[in-house]
Amino acid sequence: MLARYVLSRRLTREEWGLVQWIVKNLGQTWTDEFLKLPITQHHMKPSFHNNRSFLQRIDKLPHGLGWSCKKVTVHGNREDEDRAFLEEEVELWSRDPVECVKELIGNPAFKVDMAYSPAKAYSDHAGQHRVIDEMWTADWWGEKQVRLI
Repeated sequence: MLARYVLSRRLTREEWGLVQWIVKNLGQTWTDEFLKLPITQHHMKPSFHNNRSFLQRIDKLPHGLGWSCKKVTVHGNREDEDRAFLEEEVELWSRDPVECVKELIGNPAFKVDMAYSPAKAYSDHAGQHRVIDEMWTADWWGEKQVRLI
C-alpha cells in the first residue's frame, strides 16, 4: 500500500526499489559515492543526484505519527557486589495508540481493507462451522455497535 502511495508521489517503481536498496545497504557516505558514479547518473538517471537530494526526496515521502521517548529506570533481578539489585536506565519509545488508530482508519490506502459492519463467516457452505478470524466476524463487534446506537 505504501508503494502505491509512493508511486503516486512521482517516484517510479524502479526508483522506489532503488530507494529501498540504498536505505537497506548503504550509509550516507556510500550513498553519495554511489549516486555520483557515472553509470548511476547516465544509465539509471535517478531523480536524486547525491545523498542530500536523496534524503530530501525521502523526507517528502509520507510518514506516520511522531514518536515520543521517555527514560525509564529498570530494576533487574541480579545483585551487585553490595547485594543491591542492578538497575539500568533505558529509552521507552511509544506512540499514542488512539492517534495511531485514527491515522489507520483515515488512511485512504486501507479503505478497501476496513470493515465496520458485523458479519458471520463460515468455513463451509452449510454454515455449520463458524470462523472468527477478524474482530468484525465476532459477536462482540455487533454487540458493541448495538450498545453505541
